[in-house]
Order: sequence, then structure tokens, then C-alpha cells
Amino acid sequence: MKQKNPFLSTSLSSLLFKFSAPAVAGMIANALYNIIARLLVGNEVGHLGIAGITVTFPITIIFMAFSAFIGVGGNALFSIALGKKKYGEAENIMGNTIILLVSVSIAIAIFTYLFLDELLILFGASENVLPYAKEYMDVAVIGFTLWSIGAGMNHFIRSSGHPKIALMTQIIGNVVNVIVGPLFIYILHWGMTGAALAGIFGQVSSFIWIFLFFFGKKSTYKIKVKYFVLKLNIIFAAFAIGVSQLVFQLSSCFLNLILNRSLVYYGGDTALAAIGIVMAVNSLILFTVFGISQGTQPLVGYNYGARHFSTAIQTTKMAIRWSSIILIIGFFITEIFAVPIVKLFNSTDENLIAMAARGLRFVNFMLPVISFHIFGSTYFQAINKPVQATFLSLARQVLLLIPFVLILPLFFGLDGVFLATTFADFFACLISAILLYHYFHKYNQKLF
Repeated sequence: MKQKNPFLSTSLSSLLFKFSAPAVAGMIANALYNIIARLLVGNEVGHLGIAGITVTFPITIIFMAFSAFIGVGGNALFSIALGKKKYGEAENIMGNTIILLVSVSIAIAIFTYLFLDELLILFGASENVLPYAKEYMDVAVIGFTLWSIGAGMNHFIRSSGHPKIALMTQIIGNVVNVIVGPLFIYILHWGMTGAALAGIFGQVSSFIWIFLFFFGKKSTYKIKVKYFVLKLNIIFAAFAIGVSQLVFQLSSCFLNLILNRSLVYYGGDTALAAIGIVMAVNSLILFTVFGISQGTQPLVGYNYGARHFSTAIQTTKMAIRWSSIILIIGFFITEIFAVPIVKLFNSTDENLIAMAARGLRFVNFMLPVISFHIFGSTYFQAINKPVQATFLSLARQVLLLIPFVLILPLFFGLDGVFLATTFADFFACLISAILLYHYFHKYNQKLF
């Protein structure tokens, strides 16, 4: 199968920009959805509405975890196969990945519906917050299921040389969501149900777009029924690579469980709403970096598969530099304008405003250096080093952040819950930088 190589360019920077820019734009669109949803709910329903969405986030993470587990692992194998010019094997990997995505996503949705009340209470929903969270999730689970499948498949669109089309997957869904959200929440006054329905409209639109691409003329690598027969060697190899993503996301889910319950214990439902605002604001900053990470992964995987080790390292270093600039800008904006930013979500609840602004400043204190941790994990995933990638994921979420969330509030109360992120980020970045330094040194490359 002869075709134009999408991984060749006149310069590394232009190639990284080509693959990252669409992913960044798509992630920004996702972040804006998170922000707008909370803006609408916060101003229409109040702080209990924001708390209701916040307490459902661990369930969202479960969908994300298995989507990334399967999608990232399969996509890494797919990129390496393309680098080796094994195009039939690449299509086989893609077919197996899609079947796994569909099966697992549906299974998670069924489990969520069966144990919804128990899950919400487990993740910190109080008596006051539970009705809002349940109203939202009763509808939103359908959308999360479609999103989980689509997000996993979208990796293959990007890695097959169509980053702009991958971008449109995210843009279309979020544009639809942003359009119908105000209609459902403000005009029709459907509250939490309206917020969930807006999400479903967007996710269905993205899902349709993905399948139209794979069955259309622009898709070089096709979805073929003959590759829907699962092969254990592909499954195990994909799982080995993707397990770091699974561990990272599930540990994040466990972290959110502890975090939510600590917030409610030390600050009540208002603290839960406050962290929801902090997470929404931070998503605009961090999702931008995650977009660069998505664009970096196939480039690193391809060059590693083609044995261009130095180029793979230079790509990672360039991505870290670009991301650090974004993170530093985000740090100063959130530190200086914390109060005005928070007031966008609710301008009348003074207690919520003060609590969320303080949390935003504390949580973002280590923001300028967090790119080392993000791209450390990305690099080791891309070059098929699951042990290192999994260790980095565990280091921040389990070994560092969870203990800090449990210990620091004993001394600093609610501030300790917010400060836990700062301490964990510092040590996680330090560990990631050390691992990258030693691995780069093997190929006579410097970290800086």
C-alpha cells in the first residue's frame, strides 16, 4: 500500500505544530464546554448545581479511563506499525481496538445505571447534592458512553495523518453543546437535565462524524469486519501500553473520591462547588497542554518505530518548552485574576467566591513546571515503555497526592486539601525530570 508519509516535514517544529494545533484547538473546545456548562448551571441553579456536576466527575473519569486504556494503547501500536510500514497490521490493530471500545463502554454504562445512587454517595454527594447529581447522570450516561467510544477512535484519525479531521470531531460536538446548552438551561429552564441533554446532543454529533470519516473516501485505513476478530497478541500488547493510562485515570477516580469527601468534611457542599469551578478553569489551561501531548504521541511513536531515537527525544523536549510557556501564562492569570474569574460562575455567593478563588491560587502554584510530568508519561507510553509510564502515573496520583490529601488537612484544614496538589505536583515533576534525564542520556541527549 503506497501512500504519502504524513510524518515527514521540512522541520520538526512545523510537524509538531501540524499535529498539535488541531489537538490543542479540540481540547480547548472541550475545556470551554466544561466552563460554559458550569457557568450556566452556577448562575441558573446555584452552587448545589455545580456541586452536583462535580460529584459526577469520578464516573466520567471511569469512562475516560477505559477509553484511554484501550484507545491510547491501540493507537501506540498503530503508530509503531505505520513507522515500520506494516499497514495491514495497523488496520488489524485498529479493528480490534474499536470492538474493545464498544464492548467495554456499554458494559460501564450498564454498571453505572445499576448502581448510580450508591456511586454518587460514594463519591461525596450529600443529601442536598444527590438529587442534582442524579438528575444530571440519569441522562448523561448515554452521552458518556458515546464519548468513550468516539474518543478512543479519534486517536486513529489523528495518527493516520488527519489531525484536522480529528479536531473537527471535538469542535462539532462542543459547538452543538454550546448552542443548545443555553437553550435548554436558560430558556427552557430544564436545569440539570438540560445540561446533560446538551452534552448528549454534542456527543452524538461527534460520534456520527467519526463514523462518516472511517467509511468515507478520506480515510486511508478502513474499518474492516475481518479485523473485528479479537487477537490476544494485539489485546495484550495494547493493554500493556495503555495500562499506565488506566492506572492514572482510575487512581484519579480514587483520588477524586477522597478529595470530594475531604472537601465536604472540611468545607461542606460549598467546597465541592468551589473545586468544581477550579477544575473548570484549570481545564482551559491543562487541556491545552494535553492537546500538545496528543499531537506529540504519534510523532514520538513513529520516530521510535523508525529508529529515529534522537528525533523522538527532540520532539518531546520541544513539546515541553511550548507547554511551559502556556502554563506560565496560565499561572499568572489565575493568580492575579482569581476573584474576577470565579465571579463568572456565580457573582452573588460571597462564601463560594472567596473559597474558589483561594483554592484556584493554591492548586495552581506548581503549574509552570507540570509539563515535565505530563510529557514524561507521554514519552514512555509512545515508545512502548509501560513500566516507566505506569510508575509516573502512580507516583503523582497514588504515592503522592492521595497521602497529601489525607495528611495536610489535619494541619491546615480546607487549605490543606487545596495545597495537596501543590506538594504532589512538585515531587511528581521532580521524579519525571529525573527519569527523562537518565533515559535521554542513553542517547547522548540533554534534558534542557
